[in-house]
Amino acid sequence: MSAKKTILILSDWFLPGCLAGGPIQSVASLTKQLETEFNFKIITTDRDFKAKEPYKTITPNCWTMFDDRSVFYISQNNLTPEFLLNIIQTTSHDVIYLNSLFSKHFAINPLKWKQQGKIKAPIILAPRGMFGNSALLVKPLKKKLFFIYTKLFGLFKNIHWQSTSPQETLDIKKHIGNNVKLTEITNLAHTPEAVTFIEKKSGELKLCFIARILGIKNLDVAIDVLKGITKFPLIFDIYGPKEDTDYWNLCEAKIKTLPPNIICAYKGVLHPNEIGKTLSAYHALLLPTQTENFGHVIVETFLQGRPVIISDNTPWRGLETKKVGYDISLIYKEKFTEAIQQLIKLDNEEFQVMSKNCISYINKELNIEDIKAKYITLFNQP
Repeated sequence: MSAKKTILILSDWFLPGCLAGGPIQSVASLTKQLETEFNFKIITTDRDFKAKEPYKTITPNCWTMFDDRSVFYISQNNLTPEFLLNIIQTTSHDVIYLNSLFSKHFAINPLKWKQQGKIKAPIILAPRGMFGNSALLVKPLKKKLFFIYTKLFGLFKNIHWQSTSPQETLDIKKHIGNNVKLTEITNLAHTPEAVTFIEKKSGELKLCFIARILGIKNLDVAIDVLKGITKFPLIFDIYGPKEDTDYWNLCEAKIKTLPPNIICAYKGVLHPNEIGKTLSAYHALLLPTQTENFGHVIVETFLQGRPVIISDNTPWRGLETKKVGYDISLIYKEKFTEAIQQLIKLDNEEFQVMSKNCISYINKELNIEDIKAKYITLFNQP
């Protein structure tokens, strides 16, 4: 039997961080699900997204173990091109996997080093939805200049791209070209050990919102659509880091305008390990997001046997016909309210049928063994 390949992953943030959302979850699930197939080594920073202080539980600037993963946490004073390049060059590896597109340290510089011959291993780049229209509207001028720079210096030459959905495949080809070397594989998800039962009475509903609190996630839209629910008791709990303070202030002002039958509260930030258990305490997820290339929290909601009310800007479509939730255009906000009203009306028997539908649906959509086989092929033939 041949020796296992070593995959060197470069990512701005990793566990025990949680504030960066999906990208952390993507790497955490990937390395856990494929730990018997490959040796993974992860180079990252010593603190969470936008955090001023480093993690208290890790040792920086050396290879260490965290949750059975080999990780090198770089301290802020050592976060220089020279230091990072030295780690890469002195760490044995077969493939480099970039978990970002616009990161200076963990994507742009490594791509530059590859073209300069300072990095020999093949590079796989997972842009994590950064080619989506909504993502490109954030700091658009800076990103346009970035693409001009990459074309001018050939940064994407001989790079193997990984998309996670048909839409992301189209987005990558639109900006990079139709002839790119690209493999489409959806993310691996964290699978729960057990599903927790929750009772559902007709005329009541417990909803949650779990996401980073910034404009692209549309918490303000979620609050607005709840204003149409005036007759029934409804709980709406919000979880996530307040990434944009001004935006949170806007949402907080909107919360104060909700009718008295709706109890809305901010519940703080969840660690990735807490998301599944938290979801199990609610009847459904309300997330009218502007864009998701995968949506880990959406997948975890289905895995917990809970329906979702989301926008149609995610890979999860046609949900109402499958009786697992609703994917609605943001143009028709009143339809979000109607979907919530439909869930309110469900009695326990009807809700449990929907719950079973959710689990069957996501298990069919996410054939874990098939996805793992695709990743094995990708890493063995980059």
